[in-house]
Amino acid sequence: MKKTIIFIFVLALIIGGFTALSHYSNKVYYNEEDVTGNLAGNLYNGGLYCEVDGTIYFSNPADDGALYSMAPDCTDVKKLSTDKVASINADEHYIYYSRRNYAKESSTISIFNFENTGIYRYTKKNGKLKQLFGGANGVSCLYGNTIYYQHYDEQTAIQLYGVGIDREHEGKISTDGGIPASVYGGILYYAADDKDHYLHALNLNTKEDQVIFYDNCFMPVAMPGGIYYIASSDNYAIYRIGYDGGDPVKLVDEFCFTFNITEDEKFLFYQIDGGDDNRLVCLDLTTGISRTIMDGNFKQINITSQFVFFTDFSDLYTYAYQRDTGIVNRFEPPVLKMK
Repeated sequence: MKKTIIFIFVLALIIGGFTALSHYSNKVYYNEEDVTGNLAGNLYNGGLYCEVDGTIYFSNPADDGALYSMAPDCTDVKKLSTDKVASINADEHYIYYSRRNYAKESSTISIFNFENTGIYRYTKKNGKLKQLFGGANGVSCLYGNTIYYQHYDEQTAIQLYGVGIDREHEGKISTDGGIPASVYGGILYYAADDKDHYLHALNLNTKEDQVIFYDNCFMPVAMPGGIYYIASSDNYAIYRIGYDGGDPVKLVDEFCFTFNITEDEKFLFYQIDGGDDNRLVCLDLTTGISRTIMDGNFKQINITSQFVFFTDFSDLYTYAYQRDTGIVNRFEPPVLKMK
């Protein structure tokens, strides 16, 4: 009788331990409502770099875009996943990314091959991976506890969807396929992709959508000082306007292919294109003084606390511009094996 009681007690402890372990391993850590996963400008430029809490998570150009991490000064490089990644977002506990493994295989394989795409949540502490959405997707953005993303299927093409970081409440937000990169104060600011290219403001709580500026806009980035965007109706110049759609200010009067802006809103980096003097430029928004960073054709401008990363149009080289010193070097991170 005594042995039976001991056996039942031990069995109960084992079951309880497994239950507690299962609960702990499946626990989801939630964010404050206004947490954002990456800079809007980074997401427009592929979301290849994301700095959170003193760590940069990045798509390693030397290792076919695999997920790596490093310190803000580009030291202490570690390999986290073999997945080819884009649209990297991160919070205190997780890294979120869009899988792009179709590019690892034959170039004849469609970009919309559902087995090679999806949105994933990577747990920083133990490397555990969870699929949040399995399918073709474009740009994705973390705001609060929801990933907003461009959803694709053959019937409806591109539309705006959302899914919780716990994989709950997945569904359509809008039939428009505008890029969900810039959220400020609970409002998604985007250039519509459906009937017009006007600047829209979508309240993510009420789902109320309104046009705040009737002009052809590209890459709107909402910041405390206003909304920055490329005006395709004005030879792709860069403007800043107020949140009521008024007081437009032209900041760059040249043909710009892409741009990004530092988190403190002091420096604007942009690629001048369409002529014989193509170059990457930095504009000091405080003084109005601009200077060329590098001559040539570049893309994928991503900003961290110490560097600006960018790639040439041929995808041959990635460069790192050190913001404090103004020095540009080739960015050549090591290729590591998974531990």
